[in-house]
Amino acid sequence: MSKNPYFNHQQSEKSLVEDLTIESIKIHGYDMVYIPRTLVGEDTIFGEDAISKFTDGNVIEMYISNVDGFQGEGDFISKFGLEIRDSIDLVVSKKRFNEALRYKSDIIRPREGDLIYFPLSKGLFEIKFVEHENPFYQLGSLYTYKLSCELFTYSQETLDTGYSDVDVVEDNMNKYAVDLVLSAIKGSVEDYVAGETVYQVLGASGDGITLSNATSYATVMDWTQTGTTGSIRITNISGTFSTSGSNTVRGASSNAEYTIGSTSTTTVIVPSGMTGGAGGDNEDFEFEVDMNNVFDLSDIDPFSGGSFFTGGSWCLVRPIDFIILHFAV
Repeated sequence: MSKNPYFNHQQSEKSLVEDLTIESIKIHGYDMVYIPRTLVGEDTIFGEDAISKFTDGNVIEMYISNVDGFQGEGDFISKFGLEIRDSIDLVVSKKRFNEALRYKSDIIRPREGDLIYFPLSKGLFEIKFVEHENPFYQLGSLYTYKLSCELFTYSQETLDTGYSDVDVVEDNMNKYAVDLVLSAIKGSVEDYVAGETVYQVLGASGDGITLSNATSYATVMDWTQTGTTGSIRITNISGTFSTSGSNTVRGASSNAEYTIGSTSTTTVIVPSGMTGGAGGDNEDFEFEVDMNNVFDLSDIDPFSGGSFFTGGSWCLVRPIDFIILHFAV
């Protein structure tokens, strides 16, 4: 028996279902921030971009599919320390997504690699997969995207979205600074600008280098000029700045350009929340042990009858809010 020809999928019915879907998401969902990824120097062979950045954000309401909590492996202690591997499934309306991103002609749907900021948990999630056929063609159309996301692992990407809760991630990461000693000026612009992006393209200088084909880039912290030479302190570094040959470093905003003579790494910058110097909480903890006798190191091992530390070693590990003691006798 063939399909009944008297029942057709009318456009008005499709629009009704789509409007009801949007209203349901607005009622039961949350306002999320969709953050597109901007590729700066894409490696087309490996399909990755080591210096990608996030410079925009759009608020879109989304529905959380897994209402019982985050999925994934959760929080656990591995040999690398505390790891948090939360995942979340989100549903967003196709119509609302297209309305919010209409000014970006290159984004026609949510993309793998883009980020979602979830204000309720203050979590930043990366889209791993976009399912565009769930639910399956109600009345012959698709109304939503289902986004499978995992907690984002920050790796020195630039975060400048305009949302302070998102951008603070970059500021709170461990950073180190490098001093570039500049040996000769190129062009007529003399001064770099603090906070601007500087970059290098190996084997090129002058008009031959652009930010889009940069092999390394960083953020300017400080600039000191001495005649036609000087030194520049950079942080948030991606890639390696080469001092061989006549490689230069150029400012993305100022267009200042100098040949690099040498580099040297400076003192580690301690992120907020770590108050004990470069060692962070470790130094505070060590001070408490030494000065206040937090642990009695003369205690007897109940299994061997000897001292815990005679002929062996001890290690204190403090993952966030509890302490694990490991003794090796």
